[in-house]
Amino acid sequence: MLLFDWKKVFDTADGNIAACNLIMEMLIKSQIPRNKFDPIYKYSHKNFVGTSFLAHGDFLLFNSYKYTSKELCIYYALASLRSHADYIAYNKTTLDSLHCPVDLEEINDNRLLIVLPDEITFIYEEVTLETIH
Repeated sequence: MLLFDWKKVFDTADGNIAACNLIMEMLIKSQIPRNKFDPIYKYSHKNFVGTSFLAHGDFLLFNSYKYTSKELCIYYALASLRSHADYIAYNKTTLDSLHCPVDLEEINDNRLLIVLPDEITFIYEEVTLETIH
């Protein structure tokens, strides 16, 4: 499980989708820069720990080649709106649609999300051992 602060990630990247995805990849993989010329070097000294979570960010990254940068960034942004307390208490990985800051029609075409009228499901958060094998 990864705990992160999406606002810090977004602000540090100045809203740049590629930079947001690079930071999230660095966090998920627990990467350290190879040298000072490594693109993640300028982000490696910052603390991005927060209360937002990804339960299975590694599976998302493993399959990220199938999706656009925008789809990944939206996935991270919406995942950050979920309640960590609900995950701990009830193992809830979905987001209630009422908490979505944009119209559901705008994210309906994101292949990483299952958008229903009452909730948004994150497809790589529902990973089980059966789907791995």
